[in-house]
Amino acid sequence: MCFNILLLSECFLPGKTSCEDEGVSVSLKPENGETVLFFSIDNSSCQLRNILGLNQPNMAICDSLVFYAKNQERIICFVELKRSGDLSRATEQVINTYNHFNTFLQKTGENFNFTFTPKAFLKLEGSVPQEYQRYKDRLRKTFGEDNYDHNGKSTDFGNFLRGIPRKSKGKRKKS
Repeated sequence: MCFNILLLSECFLPGKTSCEDEGVSVSLKPENGETVLFFSIDNSSCQLRNILGLNQPNMAICDSLVFYAKNQERIICFVELKRSGDLSRATEQVINTYNHFNTFLQKTGENFNFTFTPKAFLKLEGSVPQEYQRYKDRLRKTFGEDNYDHNGKSTDFGNFLRGIPRKSKGKRKKS
């Protein structure tokens, strides 16, 4: 029922390979054999908000869901885009949406023929707060190691969904 609502509602963004909010965006270029579906869930016309119980005033909900599939792998990524760089609020939004989504699936007893890996991607512009490690720990606890990212620079999050680790910048050698 949850996915039927997503696919048949205004939440579904057919043909889109990106999402945007407040001028901040993420995108990816699907590769052969990949299925990628974008859903805009932080809008009043998305019925998923009501079904998940995320329709209360000032309720923390992330901007988008991205469904990614390749071979036997299934990922549902909770995406939050922020111009302000508010890592605290962004973390709350992805975790709250995931918790309501997961609770709904357990309550309804939907019988999926697959399991999925939950991931969170937060694209923030602005400075990183001093409590950075605390938010990182919350994301790791909820989504697992390597299943969250809060990259403020890149807009292509395809490598993140595919599980390709980010290259570290390393230190420059002095001449």
